[in-house]
Amino acid sequence: MRRGLTGVIAVLGVAAAVASTGNASAAHRAPGAVLFDESFTGATADSRLIGYGAACLTGARRGGPVQEAANHPLGGCHPGPAGPVPPAGAAPRGYLQLTDAHYEETGAVMFDSPVPAANGVEATFEQWQYGNTTRTPADGISFFLTDGAGRLTTPGAFGGSLGYAQKLPDGRADAQFVPGVDGGYLGIGLDVLGDYFGDGERRGNGCAQRSPAGTRFPAPSPGANIVTARGPGNGIDGYCFLAATTRNTTTTGPWTSSLPGRLNGDLRQMPAGVTPARAEALLEPVKRVVRVAVPPGSNAMATVDIDFGSGFQRVLQFRVPQPVPNTVKFGFAASTGPFTDVHLIRKVTLRSIR
Repeated sequence: MRRGLTGVIAVLGVAAAVASTGNASAAHRAPGAVLFDESFTGATADSRLIGYGAACLTGARRGGPVQEAANHPLGGCHPGPAGPVPPAGAAPRGYLQLTDAHYEETGAVMFDSPVPAANGVEATFEQWQYGNTTRTPADGISFFLTDGAGRLTTPGAFGGSLGYAQKLPDGRADAQFVPGVDGGYLGIGLDVLGDYFGDGERRGNGCAQRSPAGTRFPAPSPGANIVTARGPGNGIDGYCFLAATTRNTTTTGPWTSSLPGRLNGDLRQMPAGVTPARAEALLEPVKRVVRVAVPPGSNAMATVDIDFGSGFQRVLQFRVPQPVPNTVKFGFAASTGPFTDVHLIRKVTLRSIR
């Protein structure tokens, strides 16, 4: 994976990418073998998962081993929450909380155990982005796959890179590069703010194929409410733009989202003393269910489907990056900055496709 990065980038430069909306096929493949299954509703989770930063379980009592910018077992959330977070100690109605609505908060969860990829991989999960305490919600959630031959213990750069890609903060020449996730293979950005769509801050460094938004780091962000796929990368090179949910592929904006709904949900308050059951009911309307499929085969098309509340709809389709690793590892990441949101994950399942 690392030795062949230059060749991979060249392949990605000519990869076809098609973004479309509409109902996903009713003849969706029969489910394959389960590779991973975790609901995140309890007070504990799979012990092979590594928490990073603010990542925690709302099913556990507060005061767990959460340490900002450090790895830790998944446990209770920090004692001073911000924003309309679910109640703590809520098992069996808990969530994986990547961040609450504190400013400048980062959180990630990584599965540092390889799962086979030769028969394809399909991941399905529930996600929530809501509760912004600022006028603009941010940043977003990423789901990413890495080469299973390497370790997965640290996410990539946060902010617009969503814990997957690399970043030169604010694009400043005197800044220090923050590397992307080690051995990155595919990063799907569920990007509310919109910087993951652009190649500002040197995202996609060294890539032949660039984002339509170019390499400037503009304000406002160029791709709000857009799902963007980025390909293989390692260190400060790669993580190339592959495809995004906008019909405008020119270099002249605006780049309007083609999604049939919003990734960010409109829930700004959680009642004081809310019960876990009531919180679950309040969160249900702002849930988005995401399905990412990476089929086997040299000419296969990866897909992203999202259920905004009325069934899955295909929102993105692009060529599977080649070569596909024999095994993959996976993770989720989210962050806030000057703008905030609460970021939650639930019911993660990975299956083989063939």
